Formats: sequence, structure tokens, C-alpha cells
Amino acid sequence: MVNRFKCELMKRINTGDQLSVEDFRKISIIAKEEIKFLVRNGIPLTPLNYYLWFDIFCYLNETGKDLSDPEIMGIFKEKYPDESVIESTILELNRVDRRFIKQIAEEVGREIEKVMQNIEEHAKVIEVNAKKVEETSQSLTDENLKEMLRTVVEALNEIKSQNEGLKKKLQESRKEIERISQKLNQSEKNTLVEFLIEIASKKSFEKVLGDMFNDFKIRNYPFAVLMVKLDRFEEIIKQDGEKAGKIVLQEIARKFKKLLRANDVVAYYDDTIFGVLIPGVTFGHAIRIGERIRKSIEDTLININGKTIKVTVSVGVAVARKDMDEADLVSKALEALELAEKDGGNTIKTDLDVELEK
Repeated sequence: MVNRFKCELMKRINTGDQLSVEDFRKISIIAKEEIKFLVRNGIPLTPLNYYLWFDIFCYLNETGKDLSDPEIMGIFKEKYPDESVIESTILELNRVDRRFIKQIAEEVGREIEKVMQNIEEHAKVIEVNAKKVEETSQSLTDENLKEMLRTVVEALNEIKSQNEGLKKKLQESRKEIERISQKLNQSEKNTLVEFLIEIASKKSFEKVLGDMFNDFKIRNYPFAVLMVKLDRFEEIIKQDGEKAGKIVLQEIARKFKKLLRANDVVAYYDDTIFGVLIPGVTFGHAIRIGERIRKSIEDTLININGKTIKVTVSVGVAVARKDMDEADLVSKALEALELAEKDGGNTIKTDLDVELEK
């Protein structure tokens, strides 16, 4: 990683030093500039982006540099030239970093709240002015002037509409930030894993599952649940360490993204278990998808510090039926997964196999 873009405040944060009131004031100023930049350039408001870009804006604040957006982009590209550098940065995150990310997220949330208040005030001003212009237009006899004022009213209404769209996006971002802050405040290992692999959370999985089940009941649109668990993951941790385990999880998450369709959903469900939702599939099709996942992961070679690691997964499959509810469906997939593990792993089992075992 390029080290010439250093930030002393970030260094103290990473070492866990006590921060002063002035430090927190500086964090607030930096976060404000960062959020403006991210929104202006269409950069997603994710916790990882908060962390990486804060480091850049901290450097700019401490050096007093006033750079254009392209120049700032150039600094980021120089500091993080490719995905591998970003990944190594993520793996070095510690508990102090997570608390800091939470703090930045909360600061961004406050800034979004202010922007939303400004939008509401702006919308009220636009509405008042649009009414005045419209009333003036009605009292005129000159058709050319009336047409010009109608154009002004349309423009004002378009600005109001755009503001409403921006407000909606900001509301969605605020909800996501609240979720991030809550999760980063937790200590369970699943929190950091979801952050590292950047896929959906269990909560998101359950929400989409509910939506799919409602669709199934109304339109009879089929879907399947796959539960996929890494085999003997504890042995990898024991032999190669926590860092190796994190790299394996990242590689498996990346593999899922390549294997699945855009409308499929993969989430980190629980303790090395990935949950997958596959809409529009029959029982046989779901089994074939599960087998493709199993085989693809079996063929994947993961390089960690010059050592090649191979991993396998067990897969449990269940397809929605009229006599099930959401909890039943997940339970069936987990039972099938357990049966696959009992069978030695690196295999696929279904809820039908579970019934036959009974």
C-alpha cells in the first residue's frame, strides 16, 4: 500500500489512543466533506467506503490540500491500486476500527438528516413560488408571457420531483446506516464476517424469504432455499489461522456471486452457513443448482501465503410447498444440510432425503 498519504488522526484511532474533543470536532468536519464527495460522485454509502475514503479526506484535512474531485479520485487509486490491496486493508481491521466505522456512519447519518431537512424546506419554498407564478400567469393576457411562466412552473415542479426522489434515496441510506451502526456495535463474529464478504445479512435473507413466500401463495411462483455450509472450517482456522479463514469466506462469497443469477439471493446465514434463495425453479432444477455450487467450490483453489487450500461444502435443498410456512421451509433446508454433513460432507441432500431417512 502507498504510505505517503498518511493521516495522524487515523493512526491514533487505529492504535486505540484516547481522542480529545478537538479530535472529535475534526472527525465531524472530515465526515461532512466525505459524505458530500461520496454523494456527489455516486459512490455507494457502504461501511467499507466510509472507512477507505475517510482515510483520504483525513489526509487532505491535515495537509490543507484543496483538490478537485478527479484529483481526489487519483489519490484513492494510488493508495488502493487494486482489489487485493483493499482486501488486505479489510483483513487488518480490528475492533477499534469497527468502532470508528460506526462513529463515521453515525456522523454521516446526522449529515443526511440535515440534508433531508433542507430538502423539505426547499420543497416548501418551491411550492409557494410555483403557486405565485401560476397565479400571476392566470392574470396575464399576453400568451407568450403565459407560456414562459408555464415553463417556469413546470421547471419548479420538476425540481420538486427530483428533490423528492433524492429524499427517498437519503431515507434508504439513513436506514442502512442505522443498521450498520447497530451491527457494528455488536460483538458476535457474524457481524465482521458480513462486513468482510459484503453479501446480504440474515435479516435481509429473511425479508426476501417473506416476500418470495407471499408471491408463492398469491401467484404460485415456485422458489427454493439452499443452505450451504463449509465442511471442516474449524480445521482450516486451527491449521492456518483466523486470517486464512476470512480469506476462504471471501473467496466463497465471490464464487457465489459468479455462480448465481442477478435475481438470486445469497446471504451469510449463520456460523459458516450461507443461505441461498432461488426464485422460479422446480425441485429438480434446485438440485442441479446445488450440485453446481458444490462442484464449483470443490474445484476452487485458494492461495494463502503460498499455500493452496481446497474447501468443500455440504448443501441442503428445500422447495416451497403449500403445506409449509417460512420457518418450515428453512427448517427443512437445514435438516437436509445436517443430513449432508452426516453423510461425510461435500454432498447435497434434500428435504425428501430427510423424509426417507425417517
